[in-house]
Amino acid sequence: MFLQRLLTAVVAAPAALALIWFGTPWAVAAVVALIVLLCAEEWARLAQLDGSEVRFVFRGLIVAGMFVMYGVAVDFSAQNLVLGLGVFWWLLAAIWLRGYPAFFADGKIPQFPAIVVGALVLLPAFLGILTLHEAPGDGPLRVFLLLILIWAADTGAYFAGHQFGKHKLAPRISPGKTIEGAVGGMLTAALVAIAGGLWVFGLAGATLFGFVLLCLVVAGLSIVGDLTISMFKRQADVKDTGAILPGHGGALDRLDSVLAASPALALGLRLLGI
Repeated sequence: MFLQRLLTAVVAAPAALALIWFGTPWAVAAVVALIVLLCAEEWARLAQLDGSEVRFVFRGLIVAGMFVMYGVAVDFSAQNLVLGLGVFWWLLAAIWLRGYPAFFADGKIPQFPAIVVGALVLLPAFLGILTLHEAPGDGPLRVFLLLILIWAADTGAYFAGHQFGKHKLAPRISPGKTIEGAVGGMLTAALVAIAGGLWVFGLAGATLFGFVLLCLVVAGLSIVGDLTISMFKRQADVKDTGAILPGHGGALDRLDSVLAASPALALGLRLLGI
């Protein structure tokens, strides 16, 4: 299992980084769209969308939504609305986590809410990543910032949790995660934000302060994304959302934090004028 995970990471990580840095906007959009479709298939199984007609409607909604998102890329007001809806959903998800296992009827999400939730998870993330990557001048750096913030929050949480963790963060969903670990992850993300704001984006004063606050929100939502997909997996009684990545599970397993964090970072940078 470890060897599989290592080989997958060795192949996938450089390819992803090369695409972000060298890829044209349309190439990145095409690859991200494919990944979103994979996530959509996994979501349909995870949310137990029953019947070929229901799954067809969900797939059609995601495909049509991505075409619309790509088409309104120059319409800032429409873009901000979609990104804002994505952020709003993840804030609601944080409340859902606190209330687990409430909001589940007969052990699963009712089909119409499951379709809506799937769209809110996937479409704003698709647009968020494109918005970050297509920013004039430093688009790839913004995507790297997103990934590094998530990595920093996850790594900081791991080490802080193992060293100091005593109080469970969400024991009914992910017993291994602790409040102390989450605090460690947030502090690590803050250090990354300060360094990136000063030396990469050249920020200072109030703008730097706002940037660091935004990055903390992004890191916090990355934790929410991880826990939310874990919640749905626990409810569906499955270990992984899929098996497309050997040793790593499914696309949703690996990208849960990215899906939650990308709309917030894209929208936040725009509102801050960065």
